Parts: sequence; C-alpha cells; structure tokens
Amino acid sequence: MPNRIRYIIADDDDLFRTLTLQYLNLIPDLECLGEFNDGLSAIAGIQNTHPDLVISDVEMPNLNGMQLAKSMSQLPLMIFISSHKQYAVDAFEVDAVDFLTKPIQAERLIKAIDKVRNLLDLKRSITNQEALKIENGDSFFIREKSAFVRIHFTDVNYIESLADFVSIFLLDGTKKTALVSLKNLEMQLPASSFIRISRTHIVNIQKITSLDPSMLSLGKIKLLIGKSYSDSVLQAVLGNNAIKRFL
Repeated sequence: MPNRIRYIIADDDDLFRTLTLQYLNLIPDLECLGEFNDGLSAIAGIQNTHPDLVISDVEMPNLNGMQLAKSMSQLPLMIFISSHKQYAVDAFEVDAVDFLTKPIQAERLIKAIDKVRNLLDLKRSITNQEALKIENGDSFFIREKSAFVRIHFTDVNYIESLADFVSIFLLDGTKKTALVSLKNLEMQLPASSFIRISRTHIVNIQKITSLDPSMLSLGKIKLLIGKSYSDSVLQAVLGNNAIKRFL
C-alpha cells in the first residue's frame, strides 16, 4: 500500500485554494494537514505538523512563498504555484520540486505530486543508509535501491539540487538521484573537476563549452550562474588561460 503524502497548502486566494484542494482530493494517498492564507501562518503550520510537502503560492501577505522557503533551515518538499511565470527561476533556486502556473490543470498537478511521491519513496527506501561514497580516485558510488552503482567523474555533466536530494545528469542523457545535499556533495567532490555555480547546481568544469558572468553552456545545456558565484566560477574555469586583450 502506498505511503500517504502529508501536506499543507498556503495561498491567500481563498477561491483558488479551495479549487486546488478539490483537485488534490481526487489524488489517492494524500492527507491535508492544514490550509493557510499567509507565509507566517504557513511556517507555524510546518513547525507544528511536519508535513512531507508544502504547496504554496508565491505572492502572499506577511511573508511570500520564496521568503518562507529561504527562512527555514529544514524545509519539506515544495511545489510553488503562481500566476506569474517569471517566478519559476526563483522557485528552482530554493529547490522546489515543481512550479505550476495559475490556472493549474488537474493533470499537471497530478504530475507534480508524482514527482514528490517518487522522491519520498526513494528517501524512505534508503533512510539511515549511506547514499553516496566518494572514492579517492576517479569515481564515486551512489545507492540505487539495495545496490551501489559506480559513476565516473568524467561521465558527469552536471548535478542539480532538489531539497534533500541531488540529481546527477550524465553525458549519455540519463540521470541518477541520490539522497545527499548539494552542500555535502560539494565538500566531497574534487575541486579540480567540479565547481558550484549557484545554489542549485554543480558542474563538471571539463564539460563547460562557453560561459559569461551570468550563464554557462554544457554543449546545448545552458545553466544560470548565481551572482555571488560568478567571480569564483570565472576564476576557476578561466584562471590564467583566458586570452587577454593587448593594450
């Protein structure tokens, strides 16, 4: 029997919150622990009920959804909902599982809940077990179900944070998911091969094909460079190898 997903919902629009709850009630194995109309009350709800998932509007009084996410050191999985598509980048900067635009479609909400369910199932399957082992050589192991799988550094394109997890995107187009924080992983990976470029991404330095202060490319894949990371990224990637303009 599937594990229930315990969630809270925060939205200052009563009508939309009610509509979203109607959609959620159609999805099996969900349990609503509370509904809130501002960010501060949502934080209190999180602290009191410890949900698996927070479904939150972005624009709310007292404390908006992004501020809510940034204010908590231990945050449940999050799905953001907003009428404004421009908040999508901000949502993924705080490790949101998904971002939905209003008016939401039931099918799209179901897909987002499926992502949450898969992550929670993975987390439950490997809780209290070592999720990742870094070797001193050229590879590391991640746990997949009951086995460890070796991944060579040279096969990694980039790594993306998602709450307590990371998704490791490989050159062959596949990805692996591990229960480890991006910060923890960053401390274990060799700095000569990998660099943190934002709150949510680490990239393989050797796979970078172009970059400027705000964005880099890994072939056809483009990733934003966080403002606070820009100088260190440029220095690490270019060093003294950039062709300088002669005066």
